[in-house]
Order: sequence, then C-alpha cells, then structure tokens
Amino acid sequence: MGTREARLDTLDELYLHFGTEAEPWSVHLEIRVAGSLDANRVKAAVRAAMRTHPLARARLAPWRPTDVHYHWLVPEDTDADPVTAVECADDAAVAAARSALQSHAPDLSTDAPFEVVVAHAPGGDYLMLNLHHGAGDGLSAFRLMNSIIRVYAGEPDPVPELDPLVARKVRSLIGAKSLLDRITRAKSLAEHLLTSVKEPARVAPVNGTDAGGYSFSLLHLDPATSKAVMAKRPEGATVNDLLLGGLAVTINRWNREHGHPNGRIALMMPVNLRPAEWQYEVLGNFASYVTVQIDENAQTDLVTAARAAAEGTAKIKSSRTQGLIVDLLELPNALPAGLKRHLPAKKPVVGERIVDTAVLSNLGRMPAAPSLGGDAGSVTELWFSPPGHMPLGTCVGAVSVAGSMFLTVRYRHAQFDSAAAAAFTDLYKRVLTE
Repeated sequence: MGTREARLDTLDELYLHFGTEAEPWSVHLEIRVAGSLDANRVKAAVRAAMRTHPLARARLAPWRPTDVHYHWLVPEDTDADPVTAVECADDAAVAAARSALQSHAPDLSTDAPFEVVVAHAPGGDYLMLNLHHGAGDGLSAFRLMNSIIRVYAGEPDPVPELDPLVARKVRSLIGAKSLLDRITRAKSLAEHLLTSVKEPARVAPVNGTDAGGYSFSLLHLDPATSKAVMAKRPEGATVNDLLLGGLAVTINRWNREHGHPNGRIALMMPVNLRPAEWQYEVLGNFASYVTVQIDENAQTDLVTAARAAAEGTAKIKSSRTQGLIVDLLELPNALPAGLKRHLPAKKPVVGERIVDTAVLSNLGRMPAAPSLGGDAGSVTELWFSPPGHMPLGTCVGAVSVAGSMFLTVRYRHAQFDSAAAAAFTDLYKRVLTE
C-alpha cells in the first residue's frame, strides 16, 4: 500500500501546538436524526469518507526536535476504525458522551485525525464528530460529516477536481502580495497591540472547577424565532455581526449581574480563506482568526453592539487583516520543532492581554442534509463549536439550516458549571430575542 507525504501547512502547525491535555484544540460537530442509526453502516460510511478525503486518513509522521517541518503520512487506504457506539438513556447521558468525546484530542499517530461516536438515544440518535484542529477547521468538520451522511443515505458525494493536499496552501491564498499589503497589515498589528495595553474584559467565571476538558450548552432558535432575530439587524450588518453584538451585550450583562468588571470586549472570529469556487470544500485549515473589538459604550443593546461589530468586520475586510496571522507565522514556522511546539505556552511580551474575551464561530447557512433513509430518517439538529483556552473559556458556534439556527456554547469547566452555562445561554437567547 503506497503512502503519500504532505507537509503540514502554516495554520496546521499553529493549531497542532495550541492543544494541551486539559484544553484540547479540536473541532466539535454533530447531527441528530429523527430515528436510529445503524453503527455498522456508520462505520462503512466513515471508511468511504476517509477514502474520499486524503487528510481524513492521515497520520502525523514521526519527527525529531531538530526538524523544521512536520509532515502528514497519507496512505492510499486504511483499516483504521475511529467509530464507537454508546447507549444513552437520557439527555444527561448524551451530554456526558458529548463532553467525554470532545475533552480529548484524537490520536494523530493513527490513520484518522478524528473520532466519531454514535450515541443511541430516546427520540433520535446522535452522530458526533471530534476533528483534531491540526487537520481541519469547522468547515472541514462539516464537509467530512456531509460525506458520511451522503454515503449512509446512498447519495453521490462529488468533490472538486483538484488535489486537496496541494490546495492547502493558505499563504498563496491570503499571504501578503505586495509592500502595501505588508504596510497595511503592520499598521493593523500595531493598532491591535496598542489596544492590548489594557487587558480585555473576561467573562465572569461562576462555579468553575479545575477539571480538564469541555462541556456544552445548546440553544435552538426555530425558523420563526430566527427570522424575528434576523429582522433586528441594523443596515449594513450581517447575521454574524448580529451574533457578535448579541454576545458582547450578553457578556456585559452577565458580568454586571455577577459583580465582575467590564471593559472592551474582544471577540475572536474565524474567517474562511477558501476561494469562492470551493468555499465549502477541501479538508484542511483555511480558518484565520481575527479579533472584533466592541467598546464598553457600544455594549448597551443588541442593535448598537451589532453596528459596532459591523464596523469592525468591515475594517478587517478592507485591510485584509485576516491574512495577518499567516504573515506573522512565517518566522516561528521556520524554527525547529523542539522549540516552536512550546511557543503557545510561552505568552508573548503582552501576556494575557492578547487573549480575547470569547470566541464566536459562525459556519453560516448550510444546505439541508439528505434524509439518511431507513430507520434513521431525516437530520433534525446540527451542532458545532470551536475550542478555547482559559481565560478565553466561552466559545460559541453557530450554524443555520432550513431556517433554524443552532447555537452551541462550549465552555471550559474553569469557566462555568452546567447550571451557570445554562443561565449564560439563556441570557444570550434573551438578548437576541427580546
């Protein structure tokens, strides 16, 4: 069996090093179906998806501390089986299965940088995916899940006519193309560092513990509610701007309710760097994180905060700041592996000041999945969330399907207990729907 070698790209290396045992850096995505899933059919569908997407069957090549680059080893085929099945008697058991899956990183020494859990539950089974962020971003997780669903449903699963391992070159997509680009991005970096002189507001922790891993609080906005929320967008603001603004107002109110200091709120937001012709295709890391700043005087209400978010995102787009992280990684990525793997744990000169308040990652409006047929039936829910490290312990993932919006609050145990997370999620809902 032949094996192909592919170098980890710029963002792959960054996310490879971010994770720790207590705070794994991986992507959570799951669906729920109306009926029951056949675990053996899921295994077959996952194997087919791995054959379709080379990076889904990749493992990290052994490396030495003196190596400058890491490489994926991609076999032509694999007999890896990343699927397990669990029985869940109730919602609490489902939540425990979700937390257990997402509280560790997939083992990159195997031929699958992801894990799948089939959770059999009353009222409809769940298909849960944990994708190592070193191998892919949120849209990668969605694309991989989409392949699994299509194969299970007996539907075709076409892919673009390009080499997905070659396409993973983000520097060619968004790296600085000219001196003007570099000057503009250097100015943006200077502004960010100047703003970071004062540490951003933190989400007030409530009943946190020192347990590792993550837990989740889920919020579903039905089509009627989603439509009403979207109607509140001020002119020029996107759905994403509205969600950012709503999160800022929620954090402000939460902190005031708990006697915690407020200030500027810095919201981390990924930007999809894939070109339009394959915007939702190709496994890999094409998500460059940027920061949207919302001053305290703009955190008063949803519309005001959404306007402030819209101004921030418009500035990012006009200056192409989403490419800044790719430029900044040029030097550290040239260091020996034994050194650069420790860099994320060594905070730069400004320390925690560059760590944002919270994360909001919005996959956007996704096409409805085909019915899986048989006992499984249609997809009724879709949940997604990004990771985060304390003091950034609150991460919100958003995705819209068939008029509904699914919001996932993923939190570190140091940030909330389950009751506090539910209260924070309910406050976010009230801010969006009042």
